[in-house]
Amino acid sequence: MDLLTFIALILAVILAGAAGLHIKNLNRVHKKIEALEHCCVSREALYREMTIAQGSNFTALALAAWMMLFVAIAYLYLLVPTSLPYSYMQIPAVASSFMGFFIFGAFVAAVAATVILALDRLLPEHYRGLKLTELYSFYTLSKNTKKFIGLTVPALSFSVLFSAFIGTIYPGRDPLAEALALAFLAVSMGVLVAPIYKEAWEGQR
Repeated sequence: MDLLTFIALILAVILAGAAGLHIKNLNRVHKKIEALEHCCVSREALYREMTIAQGSNFTALALAAWMMLFVAIAYLYLLVPTSLPYSYMQIPAVASSFMGFFIFGAFVAAVAATVILALDRLLPEHYRGLKLTELYSFYTLSKNTKKFIGLTVPALSFSVLFSAFIGTIYPGRDPLAEALALAFLAVSMGVLVAPIYKEAWEGQR
């Protein structure tokens, strides 16, 4: 197992852990509210009461950050052949195109946006907590936290640029470019899921 594959597994665990902890955080708050109210509280009522308006600008920026995260992951792991069975290079018509990298990134971004927005529209109010567009409305975010989340957009752009450079020199390799692409990706992912882990940690105290 090479380093990129090992890191990919760690990042997958971090994302899966964030998803699990997010659900756990919501369930913990739900139980506390029911204990305080001494009655059954519906999920719909819970979500209406606990959500925090973070502002449309921040919500749009956070959504862009998550889309960029998926694009950066695709560029790092699917642009050139790694240990994964598929890669961009296996599509000659696109790989040989002058706009190939842009087409690839735009396709990944479009798929990510479609999935995110489809879930936002299709999931009923009872599952509002699972909507990525609503993620940060369940957490209290400081100005610095919002700023750091916003900074993940340019950071992930750097990750994409370094991955694109790796693609231009393939089958050659540049360990420094790989390390920088991975570092920008990993740090950005950590920032995006940090509020979830922070809430889970504080909830156990």
